[in-house]
Amino acid sequence: MSDRSNLAASIDGAPLPDEEARDLWTRFSRYMDEHRGDMAGFARENGYVSVTPTFDRGRALLVVRTTEAPPEKPAPRTGGGTPPPRAGGGGSAPRAGGNKPAPRAGGNKPAPRAAGGKPAPRAGGNKPAPRAGGKPSRGRR
Repeated sequence: MSDRSNLAASIDGAPLPDEEARDLWTRFSRYMDEHRGDMAGFARENGYVSVTPTFDRGRALLVVRTTEAPPEKPAPRTGGGTPPPRAGGGGSAPRAGGNKPAPRAGGNKPAPRAAGGKPAPRAGGNKPAPRAGGKPSRGRR
């Protein structure tokens, strides 16, 4: 078995020795047992700005900040300002329902049937219905 503890802690990015980390975890666990989900309260009570439990390299890690974390800078953009094409192709923004197609007008109702059980002719003649998003279909040309 390894002599390394499964509990680790860092304060402002500096790792604590194993004994101090275990002590901090013990105090954190006791507080959380009494104040379920109140990490901000534990931080306040101990003079920290924030306390966040996480998992890193097979160890439970308690990340403590005593100062505000510097704001994250956005990643620099390269390539002339145009984002690279997205995998999967298609529209400009993800749909609210994931990859499900947008519902067609009329909801879930089946197409009306003419006599003989065949679908009724479309109002636009033989043209296919327009695609969602207003883009023309890529059918035969």
